[in-house]
Amino acid sequence: MLKGTGISDGIGLGKAIIFKSQKIKLEKNKIKDVTLEKEKFYKAIKEVEKEIEDLLEKISGTEKEIMQAYLLILQDPNLIQKTIEIIEKEKWDAAYATEIGFNEIIKEFEKVDDTYISERSKDIEDMKKKIISKIIGKEEINLSKLPSNTILVAKELSTSDIAKLDFKNIEGIITEVGGMNSHMAIMARTHEIPSSVGVNKITQNIKQNDVVAINGKTGEIFVNPSKKEYKNFEEIKEKIKKEKDELENYKNQDSITKDGHEVKVLANIGMPDDVKIVIQNTAEGVGLFRSEFLYMNSENFPTENEQFEAYKKVVLKLKNKEVIIRTLDIGGDKDLKYMKLPKEDNPFLGYRAIRICLDDINLFKVQLRAILKASAFGNMAIMIPMISSLEELRKTKEIINEVKEELREKKIKFDENIKIGIMIEIPAAALIADELAKECDFFSIGTNDLIQYTVAVERGNKKIANLYTHFHPAVIRLIKKAIEGAHKNHILCGMCGEAAGDATFIPLLIGLGLDEFSMNANKVLNVRKLIRKLDFKECQKLADEVLKLATSDEVEKLLVKYTRGSN
Repeated sequence: MLKGTGISDGIGLGKAIIFKSQKIKLEKNKIKDVTLEKEKFYKAIKEVEKEIEDLLEKISGTEKEIMQAYLLILQDPNLIQKTIEIIEKEKWDAAYATEIGFNEIIKEFEKVDDTYISERSKDIEDMKKKIISKIIGKEEINLSKLPSNTILVAKELSTSDIAKLDFKNIEGIITEVGGMNSHMAIMARTHEIPSSVGVNKITQNIKQNDVVAINGKTGEIFVNPSKKEYKNFEEIKEKIKKEKDELENYKNQDSITKDGHEVKVLANIGMPDDVKIVIQNTAEGVGLFRSEFLYMNSENFPTENEQFEAYKKVVLKLKNKEVIIRTLDIGGDKDLKYMKLPKEDNPFLGYRAIRICLDDINLFKVQLRAILKASAFGNMAIMIPMISSLEELRKTKEIINEVKEELREKKIKFDENIKIGIMIEIPAAALIADELAKECDFFSIGTNDLIQYTVAVERGNKKIANLYTHFHPAVIRLIKKAIEGAHKNHILCGMCGEAAGDATFIPLLIGLGLDEFSMNANKVLNVRKLIRKLDFKECQKLADEVLKLATSDEVEKLLVKYTRGSN
């Protein structure tokens, strides 16, 4: 048995697929057989062409347009001739000749003073890598085309790797690197994929196609389990299914305590298709649409129309339920392969989120136009991440008003009264919450970053993972400060971090007066069930007791005891 940290409950049974990110090292080999190298190059081109042509039959819309552009690149006579000339004249092998030939064209594109044309260089770069991988026989596993019943095993999954995953075929995820609040963990919980992280030398201890059983709650992993062990896992899986079926009784119920205190339970999503899970679990809206996933799932900056269609799709499917769209939140541990961000010693404290948008106003305005246009089709709100000062909030609102005026001039409809809220995820924002609340329409506490910045602990760092906790008294006092600041100015305060879905923490949040809880959609019914068993006045007394405690351990013990009593 192998042991990691369980980060997404459930039982996963399947066959291991080992994912290793390929780093191709090319050697400069001079050749004698020119014909053979030319044949290798042409064969690789044909194989990549065939893959794209097969894919074109299955896709549509923007994705199809991108792949058609890739096909045109492969058929560009200049690119092909450049590489052939290098093989013939300079006698380099096919792989290195492709590297040189394509790089020369890429440099020419990058020199052009036109953003659209210069961005095409990244498409050529992508095609170059695919061709070289074919030539040397080192192809990376296609994460979007994993076989059914896959247990995905990797040292680490980056945010961009996660964005490519087809979760329908994944039974479980196991990684060596990562923590409870890593992006991989969050997405695993969103899609109900049993997962374990922090498993040492996992890619060495599990082989390709090994049968694997994983307990996402305990983090236990059995490789090639015995018949008895496998049967035991199947029984646990069946028990979990029955418990899930019982939650059906809580669909479309109000999220209200026994003594009549009503709150809202909403869901977090990353892509438009995630709205299906929101509807299935009857969440009362979307409390966080992570718009950065639209950017991360794209080969280039998504156009205004692409974003508009994505936002419109969600708001139409949810009818009159609220959809809160967080504006672009990249930087830190989230980057875009087509956008060069500066190298920083402390990226989490650097150029990210609203700081990027206020610096690149044209980029920001494209997204704002898309959101505002989509707001004409339903109940939508804008949420700004990483606000730390009134100056940032005022500047942001100024830009939003400029975009509104531009749309009015063009007679384009949008919701004139669209709400503008901010995330409270920096201690500075929590401390001036009463001032910020005067100039926005709602708060949403982002506990993932708030914890990180408050206790100075990098989330995902195994060495100090025990210090990263929402039970820390300082974190709780900042949450209280944010809620009080909101209520003093008659606006709502929600929470969209992972803590909002923690059953142990929810009674405290109810007692502190939190108005809205937004979480992974699959937790909505469990949370609603818990809320309906709670007494608001008792939760207020609990909050008073918690605020007197001095350590994280004391807080956790009291909340665990209280939650057990409530159940």
